[in-house]
Amino acid sequence: MLENWNSRELDLTGFFHYMEQPGTATDNASISKIFTQIGVNDQMLKNVLNNPDTKALVCSRYQPKPVQLDDLLKLPEISFGHQWAVFMKKNRLNPNFFINDGGNDDRTYLINRLHNTHDIWHVLLNFDTSEAGEAGMNAFTYAQCYSPTTCMLMAAKLVRAISAPEETRQRMMNNIATGYKLGQELQAFIAVKWEENWQMPLRELRREVGITNEYI
Repeated sequence: MLENWNSRELDLTGFFHYMEQPGTATDNASISKIFTQIGVNDQMLKNVLNNPDTKALVCSRYQPKPVQLDDLLKLPEISFGHQWAVFMKKNRLNPNFFINDGGNDDRTYLINRLHNTHDIWHVLLNFDTSEAGEAGMNAFTYAQCYSPTTCMLMAAKLVRAISAPEETRQRMMNNIATGYKLGQELQAFIAVKWEENWQMPLRELRREVGITNEYI
């Protein structure tokens, strides 16, 4: 896979940015492009499509109906949609943060779907947006989808944590362990049409997919 990898032909700017500090959407897209260029994203797709439920969703090219955060905030407070909207507003997150790739092939759809459900998974798994929380998310996504980008981002966070307080490093490692364990044990999140469940109580939705405790 890496036989023809010539680093001089790759833009590693995003990678180096992430080693220094949390990167941007542009950095994330740059890193994903590198893994596509060297063939790792194709291997990710091959592994993920071994799950028939995930394969069915990818082949269907499921696209949720557009939704506004303010509309979701009108739902009952216990609902999944309301809790997600609160999470997004509280953390000043942009639902369109990630730069989705163009194209309509299976690999591109999978990568875009991972982007579009990232913050949804945050709420389901109860990982916050701190460096440690994001590391837990990275570990979960890697365990579920073999995503090389999330693996690299997790590694970058560990490098940056070298200068952090010991408490921060411990929380990060605990989250990574928890995220990876959950990723192995729970059903394939990428196969679920989460946006069809905005009105469902969050606690009920968590229980339905096997999340029975508050992990963090």
